[in-house]
Order: sequence, then structure tokens, then C-alpha cells
Amino acid sequence: MLEILDTTLREGEQTPYVNFTVDEKVTIAKLLDDIGVDMIEAGDPSVSPNVFKAIERIASLGLGAEVVAHSSATRPGIDRARACGAGRVAIFYATSKIHLDAKLHKTQEQALDIIREHVCYAKGLGLKVRYTPEDATRTDLEFLVQVCNAAIEAGADRISFADTLGIMQPHVMYERVRALRQHLLPCKIDLHCHDDYGLALANAMAGIRAGADCIHTTINGMGERAGIPDLAETILSFHNLEGVQKYNLKALVDASGYLEKVSGFFLAPNKPLTGQNAFSHKSGVHTNGILKDPRTYEPFDPSVIGRERKIVIDKYTGKTAVASRLDEYGIEVSAAELEVIVTRIKNIGDQRKQLFDADILEIAEQVTGREIEVIPHDISAMLMVEVESHVYTSSVVRRMRGFTNVSSVYEVTGDYDISAFVNVENIAALNNLIEEIRTVQGVKRTETRMVLKKYNGNGK
Repeated sequence: MLEILDTTLREGEQTPYVNFTVDEKVTIAKLLDDIGVDMIEAGDPSVSPNVFKAIERIASLGLGAEVVAHSSATRPGIDRARACGAGRVAIFYATSKIHLDAKLHKTQEQALDIIREHVCYAKGLGLKVRYTPEDATRTDLEFLVQVCNAAIEAGADRISFADTLGIMQPHVMYERVRALRQHLLPCKIDLHCHDDYGLALANAMAGIRAGADCIHTTINGMGERAGIPDLAETILSFHNLEGVQKYNLKALVDASGYLEKVSGFFLAPNKPLTGQNAFSHKSGVHTNGILKDPRTYEPFDPSVIGRERKIVIDKYTGKTAVASRLDEYGIEVSAAELEVIVTRIKNIGDQRKQLFDADILEIAEQVTGREIEVIPHDISAMLMVEVESHVYTSSVVRRMRGFTNVSSVYEVTGDYDISAFVNVENIAALNNLIEEIRTVQGVKRTETRMVLKKYNGNGK
């Protein structure tokens, strides 16, 4: 049965410009335990006093997941791993020729001695041991087998096959893991796959198929450079495609959202599963199919992970989607009126990047000649925005400046961090804009102040 080790607290925190507080790390560990991951790699206690403190607190929580501390092959590092209360230490030491020659300045024989010594030392302290041959996928296979078996004989019960540079291809990964499984002494095999070519999850799935036991993940795929397999993508892929149904799917989106908040590491809109657009449908053909039967263009029901589908209305939209949106507002139109409304939406869509519901309602008013609702027009407002404390205000400003109806943005002092001046056609458009701004990662709360009168600088 598949196992998952999540290393958001170690590999994930190695993402450039990301640092978690001790309290945030404890919350992340609890979220991971709610999901049901098998192991949590809580960090390397030698990195800093706060990392040690976080591992110590996490190890004392009594989680269902096994808590793992990371360490280089040094006695002081292993001592700290034991002192912080982790039940397992993950000892790493590189094995590829380029690492041994250029970084460590050690021969293969010296490396073998160092690995044996430190695995044996950790085992003697009562710790369970995982050994990671760093840069394993660029290590000569014969030496890799030799060094892993030496670690197993010294007391390691897990070996982590590390694709440190993300250079594997699925078929090569399959062959390499199968060879390891055939030649290693009894042990469990972990897979630590980096995503430099976008193949991390595919490689990991191939490795599991070849006989490995465990995949290393991070929430939102964070990590050095391009990161490693995303936790949600890994779990959903195995759940839906391989029938592995042991993890709590409903907890995945909450964990992803929390990581965005505390890391400032924002997801691309088109990221699978957790991205803003993951369950959005735009083209007329797609929206027509989705509205008739979601299975036509959705690989699974988004409610499985607590998401909802979204129908986007713009120039690609067909009549079915527009009629459905109007129906949401209780607006009935004839077939001829619908035809004209769709035509006008397409014309406007050629001129703008985005249409709001307010635009659709206004077009419907014009076409039908009926007053759908009284909407004040030409509205100006001051929008005050408070930013999460861990997020750079300038990053939110950059996002806000991209909104068409935002005419100016200021960083300010006081209860709020940002002040923006906005101009919109009507109340509905203002509401849509506010909702869009609230989706900007890092925005904590907003306050809107509508402009009643304007005065120029000479007192008039």
C-alpha cells in the first residue's frame, strides 16, 4: 500500500523566500495529520533554534503520522535529531561522483565508512533510520547498491532514492527502482523526486509501480527550485487512477490554502486541483457539455475535494451557458433575445479580457427593454485593504494594479496597508471587483468607501 511522507516543513521551507514560524509549523503538521499522511518530515534541527523547537513541539503532539528529523551524516546533527524527540532520523550523504569529487572531496571508500558509521551511531541511540543517497539517480548503480546495502546492514530500514536534479524519465525510473528492489537487502524504498522537468509525479508513480513504497511530497509542490510532487495531486492521482483510498481528500484544499497564506507562495491559476481555474469552463462546447452532464469535461466531481465548478462567460460562451447564468438571476428571455445577448457578449469579449455579471445584466436590460434592477452608474470608491502580516504589501499592490477598474494604488500607514481608487459602471460591477480583489492571495480584509462628492485642488 502506498505511503506518503510529506516534507513541507523541511523541503517546502527550502523554497526561496519562505520561512515558517514555530506556530505555523505546528498548524501545518496538524493539517497533514488530518489528511492522514504516513510520515511528516519536520525539519533539520541543526538549521536553527526555532527549527529544533518546532520539531520538538510536533513530536510531542501524539500525531498519527511518524515524525522524522533530517540530518547530515554528523554525530552532532544526529544527537540533535534525538534530542528534539523525533522517532526517526533521515541521514543523507551524497553518492554521485560529482558530489563526492567536487563537494565532499571523498572517495567512494571513505563515503562508505562515513555512512556506515553514522547510521550505526543513530541506530545505537534508539532511533529508526532512513538513509538518503543524495543525487542517487546520477550515482553508478553498482556503487549505489553497495552503499545502500551498507546502510541497511548498519541499521537503516528505509532507503530514499533521491532524484535530486529531477533528471529521471518515468521509464528509466521504473527500471532503476526495479533494479534496486532486486539487489537491495530487505528495506522500504522512498522516492524523493524533484520537478525540474515537470516529471516528478510521473516518475514517482512509475517508481511505486516498480516496487517502491513511499513518495515524498510537499503541500503545493513547494521546495528547492521547481519543488517536488504536490501532495494533493499525488493523493488524487492514486485515489482516482490507482484506487488508493486511505487519505482524507476533503482536507487537501484547506491545507493548500493555509500554505498559500503563510508562505506567500501563490499558486498559478491553472495548477491542477487547487488552482483557481482547475474547475473552470469557458468554451461554448465545454460549457454546453458540463451543464448537460459534468462528466463530459470533468475527470471527477470537484466536490470530492470541496471545490465547485465555475462557468466563465465571455466571447467563447455559447447560448446554454448564458441562459443558465440569466436563469440564476431569475431572468427569462426569448430565443431571439438570447441570440442577440450572446452576440453582444461576444462583441464586448473581443474588446475586454473579462466580463462581469453586471455586464451581462446590463446587456439583458438593453436587449429586452425591461428594467431588471435599478443599478446606480458611474461609481467611484476608495478601497482599503489589509494585508496578511507575512505577505509583502508590494506583491499585493502589483496584483491590484492589474485590475482594469483600479485607477491608482497607494501603500499607506494606519489600520490598512493599501488604499486604491476605483471607478466602475455600477454597484454590481463594484461588488464583482471587490470580490476579485478579495481573492488576491495575501489580502486579509477590505473596507469600501463610496465617493459621494469630488472636489478639485483649488477648493471648488
